[in-house]
Amino acid sequence: MMESARKSGPDGPMPQAIVDAHHHLWDLGRFPYPWLAPAAPPRPFGNHDAIKRNFLVPEYRTHFEDLPLIASVHVQANCGAAVPSHETGWLADLSEQTGTPNAAVGGIDLTSETAPEVLAAHANYPLARGVRAMVAHDATGRWRFSDRPGIMGGPAFMKNASLMVELGFSLDLVVVPEQLCEVAQLAASLPDLTIIVDHLGTPEPKTQEQWTSGIRTLAPCPNVALKLSGLWTVDKTWNSGRLRPYVQHVLDQIGPDRLMYGSNAPIETLHCSVLDQIRTLASLVDETDPQALDAVFSKTATRVYRLE
Repeated sequence: MMESARKSGPDGPMPQAIVDAHHHLWDLGRFPYPWLAPAAPPRPFGNHDAIKRNFLVPEYRTHFEDLPLIASVHVQANCGAAVPSHETGWLADLSEQTGTPNAAVGGIDLTSETAPEVLAAHANYPLARGVRAMVAHDATGRWRFSDRPGIMGGPAFMKNASLMVELGFSLDLVVVPEQLCEVAQLAASLPDLTIIVDHLGTPEPKTQEQWTSGIRTLAPCPNVALKLSGLWTVDKTWNSGRLRPYVQHVLDQIGPDRLMYGSNAPIETLHCSVLDQIRTLASLVDETDPQALDAVFSKTATRVYRLE
């Protein structure tokens, strides 16, 4: 066993270094954040009144007290800015002032005619590593972040996604299990584009079989990575018994070198603290592959988001 990959404590194995590959920050006085307005209804993850307040670097760091956080990646927070790159500019200022975050993933609509200009504007900031497209669309209507199915195969999306390769950008995606085969097709069409599936592809117990099959379709795609984040969709309390088959399957099919931890703070902390997330995942990863801790908790994110 590689000692650099883990340390043991009273609560089991723990990583010696953590890169948080997925978190958010927000300043409610700077951008509109419609989904965080006082009267905004509950989100799919439940009542979120507790996070309808500023969440800035000091608040973020409190979630990692006594944890070996070495870097973080901010992912766009649906801030509602008329100019999406303004969020990236604000984060660049925060990074310069505080050292956090260390990379940013901006917001974009890759079907828009203005997408090339938005990409170029994000690229003006060295902090930017890519963009995120919210394209989830399922047959039941529970997940409808995009207005139609099949969006990733459309000509506008494909054209704009191809521009990202020249910029050195990666593409984060929010999808549901039935779309994982579309992600595989996109990856095959654009083999030089690094694609990152957020929140493990949004699995739920009722879609576990579909998710299991979808993960297998991604296994042969070396340019696709996944985040161990947002696992409230499986179990809000992050019960290790319920999470175990998902963690084992993705480690077996995708491997630790294409898998990375993200806290999804502050959203995920409504149900499960960062410390409990890490304890649970470290235990599950360790029991499946003890030498995978280094990759899952720091090395994969460092490589994929070019944090070195």
